[in-house]
Amino acid sequence: MDKANNSFPSFNELDDYLTSRNSNFVWLLVATIMSCGWIIYLTYYNSRNIGLILTLIINRLYKNGYIHIGSFSFSVLSGKVMFRDVYFINEDMSIRIQDGLLIFRWWKMYNPKQKQHDPKAETRLYVTVNGFEFHVYNRTDLYKKTPAKILVHKIKGGRVAFGNHHLPQTLCMNFDDAFLTYATKPPSSHLDQFMHIVKGSLENVRVMLVPSPRYLGLQNDEPPRLMGEGFVVMQSNDVDIYYYQDEPGLVPDEQENGDTEACSEDAKLQDLPPCWGLDIVCGKGTDFNYGPWADRQRDSLWKFFLPADCQPMKVSDVATPGKPRQILAFELRMNIIADATIDLLFTKNRETNAVHVNVGAGSYLEVNIPMTVGENGYSPTVKGQLLHVDASSSMQYRTLLEAEMLAFHVIASYPRVWNMPQSWQCEIEVYKAMYHFIYAQKNFFTDLIKDWASDSEPDIYSFVPYSWTFKILFHQFEMIWATNQHNWIDCSTKQQENVYLAACGETLNIDFTLPFNDFVPTTCNTRFCLRAEDTDMRLCLPDCHPSRYPLLTLAKDYQHCKTPPDSSMPAEGQGAPPKNSKPQGTIDLFLAGWVDCWSVPNFMLIIDYTWHPIYPQKTDQQLKQSMSEIEESMLSALRPPEHAPPVPPPPRISSDPSLLPPDRLHVEMELSPDSHITLYGPLLRALVSIKVHMYMHVCSHMAACC
Repeated sequence: MDKANNSFPSFNELDDYLTSRNSNFVWLLVATIMSCGWIIYLTYYNSRNIGLILTLIINRLYKNGYIHIGSFSFSVLSGKVMFRDVYFINEDMSIRIQDGLLIFRWWKMYNPKQKQHDPKAETRLYVTVNGFEFHVYNRTDLYKKTPAKILVHKIKGGRVAFGNHHLPQTLCMNFDDAFLTYATKPPSSHLDQFMHIVKGSLENVRVMLVPSPRYLGLQNDEPPRLMGEGFVVMQSNDVDIYYYQDEPGLVPDEQENGDTEACSEDAKLQDLPPCWGLDIVCGKGTDFNYGPWADRQRDSLWKFFLPADCQPMKVSDVATPGKPRQILAFELRMNIIADATIDLLFTKNRETNAVHVNVGAGSYLEVNIPMTVGENGYSPTVKGQLLHVDASSSMQYRTLLEAEMLAFHVIASYPRVWNMPQSWQCEIEVYKAMYHFIYAQKNFFTDLIKDWASDSEPDIYSFVPYSWTFKILFHQFEMIWATNQHNWIDCSTKQQENVYLAACGETLNIDFTLPFNDFVPTTCNTRFCLRAEDTDMRLCLPDCHPSRYPLLTLAKDYQHCKTPPDSSMPAEGQGAPPKNSKPQGTIDLFLAGWVDCWSVPNFMLIIDYTWHPIYPQKTDQQLKQSMSEIEESMLSALRPPEHAPPVPPPPRISSDPSLLPPDRLHVEMELSPDSHITLYGPLLRALVSIKVHMYMHVCSHMAACC
């Protein structure tokens, strides 16, 4: 071959060159083609064939579901494993992963001196997952609980869903990116082994109720609001989570008296039960949406995935020495570190109404769920507080409630037998609250209660007796009524021409109980008790009112006349002057227009109300037959005859109101002897316009709907 020639050699020249060196062009061509083919195979087909082989081997060994691996490749030197199109499907759930990689730094030694939560520390196991989907659509075994632990360091585009084609709505949680880190640290008690922790952050989180594809029933219940794919229950721009769980140790043997006394106080404090909980921190752009429609979807999901087994619960055994220690409760905490909104949505005549609540940073929610059952059952608790509450409604007069803080505590007592009486207690404390009231709110909240109440006929087979006990305490409260004549309200945002009547006080206690212990009772009774201390009533007239300036002049002259020379000694036959030291909030803006009318150091109001509830009636017995009645009719032929008396149906309601039995209302009001009232003409007109019977009308509607 002529090396001076720059042109490409011909076939004969190349063959002569290979022959002179005991070679052959054919073998070179074969080697080149095989090398190219091997490179193409390794690049495009090797990982897919390995995935196919792994799929066949795994499914031959594992029989409780189907596992598919689209492609799989690994590198021993770099410790990297890559996979694509992986999914697991069984009769209860499915897990799908679009692609991901796993890096195990096997050459990195464990450093026990490394800080537990150092963000710059390099992890030994790194996992990246794209397109993660977790879907739960069934529960075939309610009693077998198989714990699973997932170690994930980064997830992009995740989705978790609960639902199937038998449910009208599917609960989905979507997020864009998730960065999670798993580690272990010392336990909270020296008796346990160690603590599992998963710490991370999620971006653009959305919890939604979306219509289930291929739903078998009819979609008659429409959501009050749609945002994208469905109804958004919760959304936040960024969410931080911290999951922790102690690995229980063994119960130690009982120590002798001498050893017990020698134990230090620190050691005793560390003998706490194993901890298990989840902390959630919501950042900016946090919104919550709920209401009657969302609650009905929650109820259907709860009954499908967590149905009542109607069996008495067994008392949990106490761990004995040598056995693993018990986790007593699961604790869930949710903190809001930025301003958030809460919307309570409901519909009337296909029109959406809402109660909009703005809450400030520092609000939180805590849920404690017991993991053990005692002799009297178990008692989960829910408590929390909302800071800087500003609530408004979708009515034309939007202002509703303003409060510095609202704290709540709910305690539920579940007995061991599923249909035994349950007890619910709700305690609410409101600080520096200002409530704006108009008569039209009666119909607004009545529509909310009607949308929330069930319209199905009472069923004895699913009836569970329960009672709600409410204790509401207001500190430094103000209740403002718009008392215009004929209930005309000026809803403009500036310079409202309304007559206002305000009740301001230091404390207000409201106690009442809603009993639902009997099935279809003929009458129901509720007793309301209101106690207030250091309460003043004030009146404010707008600038356009013709009596405004005469009222202010008369009140000013009267205050000068009744003030004695010695301000420390009240005049004879006259109560002490009203206190002006109480905080007045927004009323401070109208000092020139507010007039003190009534001062009551102690006030008590008792309302005893007995009413006849109205139950939903069936217009067509065949079309509206309940599931329990259908089951009873199908299985009645297979069951032995019973001599129990039949269950009486709900009483029919007469169409003539004059034939209905009357309800009973008993009111008691007690005022302290040193109360002082000043009657003005505009005050009498304002009292007439309040319509005192409104409150009891709301209670009767609530009781009838419940």
